[in-house]
Amino acid sequence: MSTEADESNPERSFVEGLGLRIQREPRPEPDSTQPGTSRAFRLPGSADPSPPSGKLVAMCAWATALGLVGLLVATRALLALWRGNPPTWYEPSFIAIGLVGIGLTVGAFMSIQRRRLPWIMLALATIPLVASIVLTVRAI
Repeated sequence: MSTEADESNPERSFVEGLGLRIQREPRPEPDSTQPGTSRAFRLPGSADPSPPSGKLVAMCAWATALGLVGLLVATRALLALWRGNPPTWYEPSFIAIGLVGIGLTVGAFMSIQRRRLPWIMLALATIPLVASIVLTVRAI
């Protein structure tokens, strides 16, 4: 391995160009025998094309809105739990609904390579947020 920077070889990294030796692990080939659901929910690999910027920005904006509204509702719920004595069903159901919403949002980003699935999952993640708002209003 030469210590000189070889600009004709696109596989060389900046670190290698400086003369530092690094060992690259061979990239495993994607396993095409996986079932359909596991292929839909996976983090994009280095061989996958990057998603369109507009799609990524829109998904991040939607997830940010869900997170901010969820944070406001959670703050209100926490203050109510400290101040008063809410019904016994409120805390576990509020936590469960929140975890479902977070899981759906994470699933949307893990399926970003799909066409419609991220949008469906973000829409489904909005439902638990609305449910937690209704739950908080009724319980407190």
